[in-house]
Amino acid sequence: MRREKPKWLEPMFPWTQREIRVNGRGMAYIDEGDRAGRPVLLLSGNPTWGFLYRDFVSPLTAAGFRVIAPDWIGAGYSDHPRVDAGLTFAHHIADLVSLIDQLELRGFVITGQDWGGPQGVGAALQRVEKLSALVLMNTWLFTGLISKFHASPRPWMTWHAPLIGQFFMRRHKVLSQHGPTATTVRGMTPEEGRAYHHVYDEGGSDHVVLTWPRTIPMREGDRGWADMKAIERRLPELAKTPALLLWAPADEVFPIEFAHRLKELLPQAEGPIAFDRARHFLQDDRGPDLAKTMVEFLNRTVGARS
Repeated sequence: MRREKPKWLEPMFPWTQREIRVNGRGMAYIDEGDRAGRPVLLLSGNPTWGFLYRDFVSPLTAAGFRVIAPDWIGAGYSDHPRVDAGLTFAHHIADLVSLIDQLELRGFVITGQDWGGPQGVGAALQRVEKLSALVLMNTWLFTGLISKFHASPRPWMTWHAPLIGQFFMRRHKVLSQHGPTATTVRGMTPEEGRAYHHVYDEGGSDHVVLTWPRTIPMREGDRGWADMKAIERRLPELAKTPALLLWAPADEVFPIEFAHRLKELLPQAEGPIAFDRARHFLQDDRGPDLAKTMVEFLNRTVGARS
């Protein structure tokens, strides 16, 4: 059953919350702008939801694009399964493919950050004939490169550990209740922090926040390794797809080396265009500037009509 958006959230996120059934679960999304406009999918990562892209909706719709920002199953206003088996890499990709198919999207743009990158591109590769462009921000689509953050005993490996990880992630909710507010550069109001974190207030509702870290493929045999390798092998199929890399070099999770690696794999990509005064959730730190750059790129390469 669709959860109602609280009244206090309306001023910051005024768009209608919709729901669609994907593979038996309810996926929440917003769908704004001219239905004849080119669909732009705004895909977030852990532990955020569509609220992360609130500064992108109006600039994109004003430019004639159709904006669709779904919440991954397990996150935001979508259903929140409490088991890993319902939150795999493959599940997330299949869920987005289902959304694309049911909404009959053609000529769409994938905009992805963090998990929105591989899950979004993974879905696009299943419908590559309908893809028109890519906009990637602080993400990855490959194996073999590990950031210092992911390799460090603290905090990452501690969170990732079987027992102590659950203690920090579930008991203390270090990501679901503190992630965006702990990394903001511009400074976040209490209301904004509440908007990010309230979707995980219910006990056990943040299971995906623990599952996603354990799916990061750091070495062969890891959960997610085969899925990521499959995406990496198919990237040459995107050689003629316009692509743009927007990056926050100060991000510890996906530093600028990840952008350079993406540039090697997608040599046609423009950028990386660096944005200072931003960390991992760069859409929150520099949203209006990122949206302006993105609109200019899309207008120049694919246009607002699909």
